[in-house]
Amino acid sequence: MAVMKMVALTMIGPDSEMEPVARQMVLTGGFQPLPLDLLVNDRSLRSKVTTETENPYDELLNKVSTVWKIAGEMIPEPSPVTLTREFTLTAARRKVDQTSRRLEVWEKRRLVMTEEEELLTATKLFVEVLKGTEFGPEELAGGKFLIPFFGRLSNENYQRLTESSEESPITVSELNVVGGNTWALVLTVKGYEESTRKLLEAVYFKEFSLKSIAEQLKGKDPLSQVNKRIANHQRAIKGLAKAAKDMLREQRAEYELLYSQLYTMQRVYDVCKGRGEVSGMYVLSGWIPADTLAEIRKTVEEEAPMTTVMVEETKDITYSGIRVPTLLQNNPFFRAFQDIVSMYSLPSYGEIDPSPIVAISFILFFGFMFGDIGHGLMIFLASSVLVKKGMMKRSFGQVMKYAAASSIIFGGLYGSIFGLENVIPALWLSPMHDTNKLLIVAICMGVFMISLGLVLNMITQYRAKDFGRLLFDGQGMAGLMLYWTMAALAAIYMTGTKIPEVAADIMWAGIGVLMLLMIFRDVLARYLLHQKDEGESVVLNIFEIMHNLMSFVSNTASFVRLAAFALNHVGLSLAVIMLSEMVHSLPGGIVMKGIILVIGNIVIVCLEGLIVFIQTLRLEYYEFFGKFYKGGGSAFKPVGWKKDGSKYVSAAEQK
Repeated sequence: MAVMKMVALTMIGPDSEMEPVARQMVLTGGFQPLPLDLLVNDRSLRSKVTTETENPYDELLNKVSTVWKIAGEMIPEPSPVTLTREFTLTAARRKVDQTSRRLEVWEKRRLVMTEEEELLTATKLFVEVLKGTEFGPEELAGGKFLIPFFGRLSNENYQRLTESSEESPITVSELNVVGGNTWALVLTVKGYEESTRKLLEAVYFKEFSLKSIAEQLKGKDPLSQVNKRIANHQRAIKGLAKAAKDMLREQRAEYELLYSQLYTMQRVYDVCKGRGEVSGMYVLSGWIPADTLAEIRKTVEEEAPMTTVMVEETKDITYSGIRVPTLLQNNPFFRAFQDIVSMYSLPSYGEIDPSPIVAISFILFFGFMFGDIGHGLMIFLASSVLVKKGMMKRSFGQVMKYAAASSIIFGGLYGSIFGLENVIPALWLSPMHDTNKLLIVAICMGVFMISLGLVLNMITQYRAKDFGRLLFDGQGMAGLMLYWTMAALAAIYMTGTKIPEVAADIMWAGIGVLMLLMIFRDVLARYLLHQKDEGESVVLNIFEIMHNLMSFVSNTASFVRLAAFALNHVGLSLAVIMLSEMVHSLPGGIVMKGIILVIGNIVIVCLEGLIVFIQTLRLEYYEFFGKFYKGGGSAFKPVGWKKDGSKYVSAAEQK
């Protein structure tokens, strides 16, 4: 349950040491800058503090990346590089200017040639589609009553356009479909031109002027001339790409080094955006994990000996409007489930991180409801393939693999393979034959999770030194004892277990005492524990007790769904098997049977698997989190070298 301890770091030193300090913050990968306007409350001092918002290296990076764009190649991944003090912004601009002048000319020419080629292609398509009609670009453009728009848009947006124009004075005509784009002619009446233009902009309609098209069709055999010009433009664009490729081949190492240098400095200035400058001194503040403080102190001492480092503990921070960021750190197994927690809400700073508990309970619940060796294998293989093809996030893929492994294990315990329960013997129980046992186990799991939630809430109250709520609250020790007593009585009455009457009377009396403690919670906290600011809200406490009682009952009953979905899985599998057996005797029955079994099992895995996943989330979010978890944390967002998944990593980790 690792919410990392954070400290506020402030560095003050001469301007000449600012960049070396910022560079080390980037390479370390664990520094989140704090804007100084949040820290400086004094107006007279704030007027003397200057901050920078724009990053000058953004433009330089774009210029250098042009060579790869022209060559039609992927921009390379930057590599951590060592920068000397001589690599300043001025030096970087000079170096980029020396290498980019030719590239700028090439890029401008490429953009012009590409734009002209698109117009010529549009002209060719317009002529070919409307060939044999009396409509030409000049005739359409010169209409007295109708305003034409000619161009292309994606196939999806074309459907949106046709739907949006149904109740408007707009006619949409499909002219041609090329790949994923639809060429269309849109006609509207005068007076509705601006509204039509706004609608076309909303669906990303690429318009080509009919007057410009008409200018391309002058002379003899205009279509032949258009085709020749298209071929010439394509050759010119290919020539530019070849020239860029040749340049890369000759100077690739130089360009890649320069790109990495600029990228590093870009990150450096991202750190420096919130800095202040006063009388030749820089001020830089931000958050760091407490366990990196020693390393950062050491690097600052080596790179910037005149810079002073000041550390402030989070408990001592009194600035208004500042939220301490949250950084979760778990082992690889639990880390995959941090996203499950974050989908609900990130823990606030100092709050318990439930990721480890969610990891274990999520896997357990999913397998319990979806126990089947065959279906578990299908989920495992599907998750592996989707992650490999980049169609599923790696962390989510890990979650599904763990869930699939749980399904396989429970499938062995249930003796279930693709819904067949007569292939292997059940190692534990059969859901269809041991329903009562399955139900009891499900309820016991619910009692355990709810109790664990109450215990975690008690830990939270202890950390906050709110001993009144810890002892007497419905979500504290009194509530936990009440819940256990109610659960014990319910088990006794439902199973028909005989206990001494005195014991039953003591249990009921205990319930009464516990409810009185919760009603007079605030009074007891004030007079027994000497807690301040505790009012006598007896009436509100009564309503709170009623809510807690209903919550205990409903939350516990919700865990019955564990058994219900385990039975549902068996029922769906049997339905598929019975349906396949019904067609077995028909002509071609063997093939039909195979098709039904394959499709049926895919439907079970996709549909029921999704439902079970959602139900598992519900048990985590509502029945478990509702007892102790508030969330609302702000994620720690350091200016690191590169973002890997949900965390920023240092340059050393990238190697």
